Amino acid sequence: MTDMNYEPSTNPNEGNESRDGFTFNWFNLFLGVAIFLCLGSDMLSGDWGFYLYLSIVVVIHELGHVIAGKSFGCFIKEMQVFLLPFVSYKPRQDIGGSSWRDIKWSLGVLPLGGVTVFKSRKSDDKDDVDGLKTGSWGMDLKSANSPYIEDKPAWQRLLISGAGVAFNIITFLIIYFILPYISIECYDFFRPLAAMSLIIAVLNILPIYPLDGGAIVFALYEMITGKKPSTGFTNACGWIGFLFIVLFFWVFPEWMNGILDSVFKLFF
Repeated sequence: MTDMNYEPSTNPNEGNESRDGFTFNWFNLFLGVAIFLCLGSDMLSGDWGFYLYLSIVVVIHELGHVIAGKSFGCFIKEMQVFLLPFVSYKPRQDIGGSSWRDIKWSLGVLPLGGVTVFKSRKSDDKDDVDGLKTGSWGMDLKSANSPYIEDKPAWQRLLISGAGVAFNIITFLIIYFILPYISIECYDFFRPLAAMSLIIAVLNILPIYPLDGGAIVFALYEMITGKKPSTGFTNACGWIGFLFIVLFFWVFPEWMNGILDSVFKLFF
């Protein structure tokens, strides 16, 4: 399993992010269930506790991106846990309310990571009828207060990209150091959570775009050279990374299993 965060990204359900309350996507639900069933009996007959731990770890990971993005003034449209979101909740807006009410919280069908969707300049440009390019917040896009992650300094985008991994590592360390002092019942619950946190952190730090490690490499490149990678280059890296992920995690999983076993044996 991998936890993929596309930063910046666009919402696959563009145009629905302003709706308050609960929304359902029946097509994604049926499609996700069909894919899940087609994956075979291994997933259906497996330990369902695995999916519980994965859900917790992915939520912690994505909250890392959300909190870091909010701390730097980014506008976050959606935090999505798992892929093919079928149910979403958007808090009701009120005048002068918290900016956290701008975020749509979504749950997907396929347990294959999560996505934090940052507000993109491209989507706002489509709605800019006056050609002023001020964005929906009425701010100059060149301003330091811009809500778009594209306008943030490279070091801030690096911290935002690495925040998810950092939250997972912190979770692992906290649990790891308290394990010797808790009861057997608590030990049996928290040990798999610590292991899953470590695994997700290791997977996401790999320098493969669109994983967090790939986004960190791009940010480091910009900090060193002063230039952003071209859109064509990042798109190409995204496709190459996707193919590499498929090969690395599904076609030849023994490679990844060897890496994870080595890391796991260092601590357990």
